[in-house]
Amino acid sequence: MDVLSSLLSWLLLYKYTALFAIVYSGALLIPWPVNAMLLAVGAFSSQNYFNFWLSLAIAIVANTLGDLSGYAITRRWGATVTHALRLNKFTFFKQLAEEFRTDAAVTVFTTRFASSLSTISNFLAGLVKVPFTTFLLYDLVGNIIEPGVGLTLGYLVGDYWNNFSGTFEIASGIIAIAVIIFVLARISHNIAKKYKNPA
Repeated sequence: MDVLSSLLSWLLLYKYTALFAIVYSGALLIPWPVNAMLLAVGAFSSQNYFNFWLSLAIAIVANTLGDLSGYAITRRWGATVTHALRLNKFTFFKQLAEEFRTDAAVTVFTTRFASSLSTISNFLAGLVKVPFTTFLLYDLVGNIIEPGVGLTLGYLVGDYWNNFSGTFEIASGIIAIAVIIFVLARISHNIAKKYKNPA
């Protein structure tokens, strides 16, 4: 809760600039409690301290730019790093990369709702060179829904947002675990199917 309190202090002081910086850095790499913060921003919007639609637009743009930054970094330098670490020698890594490339749309979209897995997904998408338009489309759709839910719930509960933040974080964690299980099960199924019915 200390991290969240610090973020909220910064948010109340610098408003939309802080909102952009926190969401962007969270999407790129830093594991901030962004969902709880968006819940608070939604509540502040109900008190007219923030504009709801402007906050949503900033969250969508910051999230998408953070995701694209991670994607671009590994698209440019990822192959060099994996070659240096000899990851490309491992069969599992090759299978994972191939399945991610094949199932890019579903994986990119679903991982938008899995917090830290989203960052890993961005890096992996860049590494296996998922087409830019595919990544951008499904990333953007997910990034419209995900912060929209947090802001809307915060707006609806208003002053009581703090009472719901713990429950919201637990619900977000459960969704993240479900998404991880879904993605891994899908990849495992596709790999098993490929070995069962080789081309």
